[in-house]
Amino acid sequence: MKLNCRVSFFIIILFALSMASCVQVQERPPVQPIISALQIASAPEELLAQLPAPMEGFEWHLYKNAVFQTPIGWHENGGSTNTDGIPIEVYAASPEKFSESKMFEMGVTIQVISDSNKVKSIPAKKMALLYLEPFLETHNEEEILMFSQNRKGDYENTYFRYRDAPPGLKPIIVHKFISASNVSDYVYVFTFESPESTWEENWEKYGTPFLSKVMFVSIE
Repeated sequence: MKLNCRVSFFIIILFALSMASCVQVQERPPVQPIISALQIASAPEELLAQLPAPMEGFEWHLYKNAVFQTPIGWHENGGSTNTDGIPIEVYAASPEKFSESKMFEMGVTIQVISDSNKVKSIPAKKMALLYLEPFLETHNEEEILMFSQNRKGDYENTYFRYRDAPPGLKPIIVHKFISASNVSDYVYVFTFESPESTWEENWEKYGTPFLSKVMFVSIE
C-alpha cells in the first residue's frame, strides 16, 4: 500500500544504486540527541503497560517490535509490500485524513525493512545506505540540513533532515531516523515531515515527542 509517495517512492529502486553518495556527503551533527534505542524483553500484551506514562496528548504504539509515541486521535493506516522479495511493512499517522491517493502534509511514517540479508545477501546496515542514497542524490548541499551517524550496540543510527521542494509542490522539511541491525536483519526508518512554513512549531509539538523515546523490543 502506498501511503506517502515522498516517503516510499525510492524504495522501488534500491537495488539499482551504489553507495557512493553516502560517502561523499558531508556529515552534519544533529541539533540535539533526541533518540534513544533500547531493548526490552516482555510479552506483547504486557509491554505497553510496563512503560512510563507517555507525554500528555500522546500514547505508546507498538509496531513490528518498535515502540514509539504518537498523538492521540491521529488517523492511522498501514500496509505491506516487498522489493525483490524483501518484506517492507509501513505504518503512517497524521492529523489529516489520508489514503493511497491523498497524501498528508504533516505526519509520521515508520518503514520496517526485514530479511534483506536472508533474501538477497544484503546486510541490514548496507540496506540502510541503499535506502538513503536516492534522497542524497536528488538534494543538493543547501537542501541537506542534517546528516549524522552513530552506533549503539549493533544498531547503526543515521539522522537525516532535508528540504524537499519539487516544482509545483509545497516545500516540506523531512526528518528521518534510520536504525539498522545486522544481527536482527532489520532496518527501521522513522520519518516526520511537515510543511516548511510550520516546521518549527510542528517539530517541537509532534516530531520531537514522536522520536524522543524510540525503543526496539525483543519479545521472548
